[in-house]
Amino acid sequence: MFASAPGKLILTGEYAVLDGAPALVAAVDRRVTAKRQAGPRGSSPFLLAVADAIAARRGAQDPAVKAAMEIVVDSRALYDDDTKLGLGSSAAVTVAATALALAGDSRVPVIDREEVLAIALAAHARAQGGRRSHRSTGEIVPAPPSRPSAPEITPGGRPRSSTGPIVPHQTRARTASELAELPAVSRGSGADIAAAVHGGLIAFSRTDLRAEPVDAETHRLRPSEMPRIERIGWPAQLAFIPFFTGAAADTATLVAQVEAARAATPTPVEAAIAAIAKASRAACQACAMREPEIASKALLAALQLAAIAMDQLAAASGVALVPPCVLRARSAMTALSGTAKTTGAGGGDVGIAVIPATEDVTVARRLLIEAGCQPLVMKLDQTGVDLQPDAQ
Repeated sequence: MFASAPGKLILTGEYAVLDGAPALVAAVDRRVTAKRQAGPRGSSPFLLAVADAIAARRGAQDPAVKAAMEIVVDSRALYDDDTKLGLGSSAAVTVAATALALAGDSRVPVIDREEVLAIALAAHARAQGGRRSHRSTGEIVPAPPSRPSAPEITPGGRPRSSTGPIVPHQTRARTASELAELPAVSRGSGADIAAAVHGGLIAFSRTDLRAEPVDAETHRLRPSEMPRIERIGWPAQLAFIPFFTGAAADTATLVAQVEAARAATPTPVEAAIAAIAKASRAACQACAMREPEIASKALLAALQLAAIAMDQLAAASGVALVPPCVLRARSAMTALSGTAKTTGAGGGDVGIAVIPATEDVTVARRLLIEAGCQPLVMKLDQTGVDLQPDAQ
């Protein structure tokens, strides 16, 4: 049996989602795959964190803990050759590994999405808190105890150095107080985890942002910390075209820079974040409308406001959040009554162009190329995390 989970695009609500605003998040049909494999393996903090989170929730002797230590994950679909696209590879890896580990040796694929979500959120937060930056690339695998670790393999097929053997219940996890003291960027919003679990288009928001996310005794997410997730639909009268900006971005660095600017000059930065939140609420409300024509017009207007709000945040913070090619793409899309904007933290990675479905997508792709963008073949993925029999 193998598991797969989709990547994601945070279409609106970037930065504001950390303050509790809703984010519009799309799962996309670029999927990581997870399989169980015996023998020496390299270590990944995300897979180790999955085993640790399962042990904390179910007990160290639960078969799912052993299963988690036998998992290898291939995330090459979320890269362009060796370049990160910003599709939430670490979240998809964590979710796929969690679902496969919980399935254990069962021959009947069953997914408890609520449990997968809770464990993956806890594991992802723990792994993120333990590192400044991590590329979740290629074959990502934990090392078994008492064996030398194998190198990690990047999408380009080159070996990377890896840490030595680690047993999940012996790995020191951060305490609840340490996790709570981590900046929001280190813990993340969890929107990428939710998209990988549920698939489709969701309105995602965090709940009690003040409480410690992990119980000090059980190491489980507190019930109040489970996010609010609403499954909504993309209006059929709008077409969206993802494109690569040509440069990878480091989300942790960008968010840290914005937070530093917010501390130094709170008024303009917070005004921009409030504008992002307002536009994101409008976008989520538009996708929940039942009248397709009204929903399409409302969503396009909300995305236009969201793009302007990101421009405002870039100007207020002094952080390069909106690449020049995105500005050129937005200008080009006006000829097709559409718009273009960054996704996620901005600064690079993937952007989206949105145009009425009556317009010519081929023309839009040509205009994006002329603007210096690389259109991507990518669409909404409605499935979420999935388990399938292994044909091999």
